[in-house]
Amino acid sequence: MFQTTTNYLPVYLLLALTLASRVGVHSAHAQEQYLYWVGAIQPEETRGNTIFRYSLTSSVVDTLVQARVLSPDEPRYFYHVTVDTLRGHIYWTDSGFANSENVILLGAIMRASLDGDNPELFLGGIVCGLGGPDDIELDAVGEILYWSQGSDCSLTGLNSVSLESSNPTELQELPISRNYSVTAIEIDVPNNMIYWVNFDFPTLTVEPPGILRAPLDDTVSDEYIVTANVCDIALAHTLSKIYWTPCNSGVIRRSNLDGTDAEDVIVSQADVSNLAVDGRGGKIYWTEATSGKIRRANLDGTEVEDLLSGLVVPSSIALFFRGEIDTAVEPEDVFPEKVELLNIYPNPVRGSATIEFGLTESAHVTLEIYDLLGRRVEVLASRTYPPGQFRVEWNPTNQSNGVYFCKLATENGSKTIRLILQR
Repeated sequence: MFQTTTNYLPVYLLLALTLASRVGVHSAHAQEQYLYWVGAIQPEETRGNTIFRYSLTSSVVDTLVQARVLSPDEPRYFYHVTVDTLRGHIYWTDSGFANSENVILLGAIMRASLDGDNPELFLGGIVCGLGGPDDIELDAVGEILYWSQGSDCSLTGLNSVSLESSNPTELQELPISRNYSVTAIEIDVPNNMIYWVNFDFPTLTVEPPGILRAPLDDTVSDEYIVTANVCDIALAHTLSKIYWTPCNSGVIRRSNLDGTDAEDVIVSQADVSNLAVDGRGGKIYWTEATSGKIRRANLDGTEVEDLLSGLVVPSSIALFFRGEIDTAVEPEDVFPEKVELLNIYPNPVRGSATIEFGLTESAHVTLEIYDLLGRRVEVLASRTYPPGQFRVEWNPTNQSNGVYFCKLATENGSKTIRLILQR
């Protein structure tokens, strides 16, 4: 790892983390579930400059990336972190630094491996006006990275770039109809929507604070769903709900995706900083920077518990679930000719889907469905088939709308194809 394990944490923080967790030995096995967050190590710090990872299964904390190690002679801060579950990267927004040519990069997006190894510049020098890159989210399947920008730019404050390109000329500003100071975003891939927060910066925007949304393919059709001073948002696709935290309130609220039926879910004694939702696991996670905690509860607000305590300015959090397979889509040329995943139809799946595959020789075939986080949700077949072409039905009666992967595997290789469930 780039900078790893709890041995690098000061004694007071190590003790606090240990007391808040179960004792365990770290091992990166197939069922690991991780929580990443931005924070700091030294108690006098007031802004996040370190990326940490906590294993929800083994209760081990790792220190992954530190600004003082990346830039020993420069003050530098991290803002938000997100995880690319398909390609095995973390991305984070960065205050900026001087590169090897001594060019000052004001505002950057960085990336590293899931373990914090090989940190590198993905995009640099992307500050516009008074603002810089803030929140960051991605569509892993669509290979698009989105970020927000609180600025006085004449354009929108919402930006995107292909994950396969770091050419600044290929950046795109989403053509939203008004100028916003965007501080938080969420991408709703199944419904092809983007949600964002317009923060109340009077010097930067005249638009009212609140939560807005728009179709990704028609972002000029933006609309307010909540009017309030909001600090962060998170989506729960399994419930078709949006969660948000009003600034300086200690409250987490939720509503339908159109803003109706709003209700308080969590009322905390400390200000809530940032949110993350595990819809399938039925949990909401949040940070409390002032109390130094990361907490979680059921999606309805019950069973609140302290997950980690004694932290220094914890802020942005992101979840990653390592499934039993690597959900990265494999190139066509690595799949053996003796077995082939021929077709899946209809796709998007409305009710049920037919999966066709062919074998040129007898083989044991495992056919499984995984969700976007790499968790297996259903085994459709696991037996030996003779040579020939075969069809297997998938009837997703218990699955919510969203992105899934069909994995066909034999002892000689495997193939993964994306599915969209949209009923």
